[in-house]
Amino acid sequence: MTASAPLATIVTGSSRGIGKAIAEALAAAGHRLLLVARDDAALAAIASDLRARGAKAATCALDLRDENAAAAAVAAARAAFGRVDVVISNAGTAPSDKVENTNQADLHEAFDLHVGAPLAFARATAADFKQQGSGCLVHLASTAGLRGYPFTSAYTAAKHGMVGLARALHAELGPAGVRVYAVCPGFVDTSITRRAAAAIAARGKITADVALQRMGAQNRIGRMHSPEEVAAAVAQLLRDRPAGCVYDLDRDPPAFVD
Repeated sequence: MTASAPLATIVTGSSRGIGKAIAEALAAAGHRLLLVARDDAALAAIASDLRARGAKAATCALDLRDENAAAAAVAAARAAFGRVDVVISNAGTAPSDKVENTNQADLHEAFDLHVGAPLAFARATAADFKQQGSGCLVHLASTAGLRGYPFTSAYTAAKHGMVGLARALHAELGPAGVRVYAVCPGFVDTSITRRAAAAIAARGKITADVALQRMGAQNRIGRMHSPEEVAAAVAQLLRDRPAGCVYDLDRDPPAFVD
């Protein structure tokens, strides 16, 4: 990658929330974007909006729980832009319940999306990235990958796996010039977080608003992150290409850990 080249970037989970905010931030920075999610109509609407702002954006509707989906997305990006420079693995799920109600389906879906899909993207891009002597893999992880939270056993386990995968890829691919980042915000104000708050409220002890406030208070910065704040951090990492790997946003100021 060079500072002057328009980067060809895949953003997964880009139909809403953090992924949509990342797509908008990177479009403003001049990236050529392949937007990936399951909702084809939502992707088309976002791509149309980005194109209206002068960005280059293509779409690829895929379910990343399919083991062949990452390779298909990489092929689509190469067809659209001739190459792939960056993969943002943002798509995910956030099951929230007591451990005795957490089942194998929850665990499998969390690991498929947070670990299996990023690994598949690394597998599909590693040879080209090493040949180019550049490339970047960004894992949208979480502080749940750095410490534990109650009622999130499947999610926390998967996010620890995602952070561990980033560390392993950083160690393996870094000497070839490939940057690997695990970006770790705390609770972010998204529809997924609000659904989790609603689930807590459904148990009848507190309201959804109080649940959201308590989630934000668990962040070390004392408030919720916004999707735009996370997107700005990702854009800065791709612009500056620092040497670290695990980037903790739940600090003031944010910092690499380890």
